Order: sequence, then structure tokens, then C-alpha cells
Amino acid sequence: MAAPRVTGAESEPRAGASSFLSVEILDLVDRKELDAPTPVPTRLESVVEALTRKMETGELLPGAPLRVSTLSKELDVAPNTVREAISILTGQHLVEARAHKSSVVATPTEAWLAAVVAECSGLSTLAATSGIARTTPAERQEFRAAAERAIAAWRAPLVDHRAASRLTWQLFQMLASFSRNQYLEAMHAAKRPALALGFLHLGRERNAAMVSNAIAELLEAVDDGAAHEGAEIVGDLYTYVLDDLMRD
Repeated sequence: MAAPRVTGAESEPRAGASSFLSVEILDLVDRKELDAPTPVPTRLESVVEALTRKMETGELLPGAPLRVSTLSKELDVAPNTVREAISILTGQHLVEARAHKSSVVATPTEAWLAAVVAECSGLSTLAATSGIARTTPAERQEFRAAAERAIAAWRAPLVDHRAASRLTWQLFQMLASFSRNQYLEAMHAAKRPALALGFLHLGRERNAAMVSNAIAELLEAVDDGAAHEGAEIVGDLYTYVLDDLMRD
């Protein structure tokens, strides 16, 4: 007796159907109709993030020693993972290595922050140049909404300079993501913690009207697809910060 032929929903998938569906799903993700899967951070990335957060909140103050054995127990990770995290944070200017002693949280100085700002400026202006040239209509709308939030924060009766600065940085990071250059996006994002640490300890109140007007001009440049003009505006904002740092 011949085996019954299975039809309909119970039939075997066609050869190649699985890979075809995968291509369809990836295409939907590219068109932003589905959210891309969120990568699960590695143990090392989690330790770097935890230490960075402690610095930004002031739980780890400048000059605080980073003892490997203590952090290993506190974060429940292997000592080598803590050492690797400290090495990464040293490369990000957040930690200072000391010979034959525990590394310490960096102590921001005017010269240190000026160097960090200069590094960020180069990446942010490149992000503006590449990102504005590649923005889609949907991304321009997304940028407009974020820019309007930043402008409102700078024009508030009582300006929260830290929050307003954070919203401004997010605009630059958005442009980095619009560039479609994953290396630029990652390198740009990696600069934020040092910049935040510097402004946490050396921050001064900025000319809110000037910054809000510059953001409005940047928004106009993004709407017009004016990449060169947008990059100049971003560069001017960083120059303003550097000039302020160099004043006696």
C-alpha cells in the first residue's frame, strides 16, 4: 500500500524555501518594516558599559582606583575580563594607566577635554558630511523630530545644559548612522563617554540661544541635503566649545 501523500499545511517545505524566506525577512529589515534583532552584549561589553556608567553618574570619581580583584567580584566576571575592559577604557581616555599600580579613572583637565573635543569634532563633521548626503525622506523626518526636541531644550526658560547637550550629541550620532558606515557610527558612539565625563566635571553653561540657532540651521541643511553646509555648522559648534575651553 502506497504511503498517503501529505498536502496543504502539512506538506514538506520546498527545497530552498527557508533561505528564500530569510532573504525576504532581511529585505523587510532593510526597509525598516521589521526591527533588526538587537545584538546581545558580550560579557566584556557589559563590563565596559557598567564601568562607564559608574563614571558618568559620579559613582566612580576621577582618580578612583580600578582594582581588578574588587571589580571582578563586584561584577561577577573573570579578572581577565576586567583587565580587558580597563584596557578598552584606557584607549577611550576614560582611564589612566599607572606603572605597578592599579589604573585610575581619568581626571579631566582643560587640555584633556580639548583633545577629546577635537577628536569628536573630526568624527562628527565627517558624520554630517556623509550622513546628510545619504538621508532618506523618512530619516529627514526622524531627524526633524529629534532636532526640534533639542531646540526646545535649549530654548526652555530654565535650561538643563546636560540634558540639552545630550540631545545635541544624539543629533550627531543620528547623522553617523545615516552615513551607512558602521565603522564611523561605532567610532563616533565610542567618543561620547569621554566627552560626557569631561563636561560632567568641567562643564560650563553655554550660550543657549546660539546653540539652538545653530541646531535650527543644521536642521535646514539636512532638509536641503546640504552636506557641506551641515558639516560646517557642526564644526562651528565644536569650535565654540574649544574656544571656550581655551579662555583664561
